[in-house]
Amino acid sequence: MISDSEQGCGIMQESKILLGVSACLLGTPVRYDGQDKGIPWIREGLSQVFDLIAICPETQAGLGVPRPPMRLEGERQSPRMVTITTRQDMTPLLSTFCTSELRRLTPVQPCGFIFKSRSPSCGVDGVPIFNPQSTEPQTGSGLFAAAFRQAFPLAVVVEESHLLAHVIHRHHFIERMFVAHRWQRFLQEDGGGAGLVGFHARHKFQIMFHDREAMRSLGRLAANAGTPGCVADYGQGLMRALAKPATVALAVDCMMHLFGFFKKELTSQQKKTFFQLLEGYRHGERPRRDPMAWLQNQAQHDEKNYLLQQWFLFPDPCEVAAHAHIPPDNREDKASRLQNDE
Repeated sequence: MISDSEQGCGIMQESKILLGVSACLLGTPVRYDGQDKGIPWIREGLSQVFDLIAICPETQAGLGVPRPPMRLEGERQSPRMVTITTRQDMTPLLSTFCTSELRRLTPVQPCGFIFKSRSPSCGVDGVPIFNPQSTEPQTGSGLFAAAFRQAFPLAVVVEESHLLAHVIHRHHFIERMFVAHRWQRFLQEDGGGAGLVGFHARHKFQIMFHDREAMRSLGRLAANAGTPGCVADYGQGLMRALAKPATVALAVDCMMHLFGFFKKELTSQQKKTFFQLLEGYRHGERPRRDPMAWLQNQAQHDEKNYLLQQWFLFPDPCEVAAHAHIPPDNREDKASRLQNDE
């Protein structure tokens, strides 16, 4: 179901950010055994910021609850979904649902989807595929997850197991969702060459945070945005770059470049203060927000308009709220916590 709320983060959003979620992860008892796999952070935390679209391919395709357990069988490139005990092939039923559901989702363009891992319909990767003709174990994607990725290649697609594995992954997911949303809005409202130059300028350091070479290559694409296919290539490259995990080294590199906008105007003491904060972060003694706050304050004080427009330095207030709703890991190592502390 698509929510009508546009005020989830406490401020009025200019447009909805739609996120698909396997319905069982929202606490709906739709699994084959009548149970759910509800995750409070997804159900309660993410709903404060995103409009959640709950989808269970198997129940919405017409299969009941409870229902016979199913698995994928056959070839990896075109598996069939078959009930384990009664040997019924449910692939046509699921395929019909996929076609109709993706047609329904196309006008609203979800920015991402959180799928239930290892599900024959929703697993993104690593779903077992049984093939008696093969001696090697096979894995692949669930039927609906595969169809969704093909229909929405720029959407942020993850499994709940990935998000639960580490707090780093949760922060990364939030960041990618907001970039995907801004790209989607750019295509809807502009989509032209001049607009692409501006889009890249505002995302330059955010891209650099994940992939420095991609920042350069995307800059070249933006500079030649009049070339046919350039905008589409940029979008693919953008989301591919943002999918790469950030590192402390890349974050330090970004902050050093931002510092370069001020260094000629600073006193020796101001420079010393910044480098103490930066080195503390580099060595795992301080959170990233400390040197970032220094840069933010200096950009505002000096009225550096270019920096004031950088999403990396001044993220969307709703994105800040989304990061604030992320629960920490129960046993999180200090270095990782400091690396990704927002």
